[in-house]
Amino acid sequence: MVISPWAKANFVDHSVTDQTSSLRFIEENWGLQSIDEPEKPAGQGSFDRLAGSVMNMFDFDNQPNHRQLILDPLSGQVVAGSDYRHH
Repeated sequence: MVISPWAKANFVDHSVTDQTSSLRFIEENWGLQSIDEPEKPAGQGSFDRLAGSVMNMFDFDNQPNHRQLILDPLSGQVVAGSDYRHH
């Protein structure tokens, strides 16, 4: 699950990702080297260079979505949010 003002709304990404995909995103987004680069071959230390990308889950070409969404903590139903409706 991606929670971000730039996350694509109502989008399901079928790309294969894992926990190191978040690390890969941080490295790529801020132009950092992988944590085991260049000392080890890819996958011999950290798997961040082999991880699936999460970039498809974001829309950085448009303005961020700053709408507030409040869920009922017991039911998970939307209780406040200007453009959200339960279907």
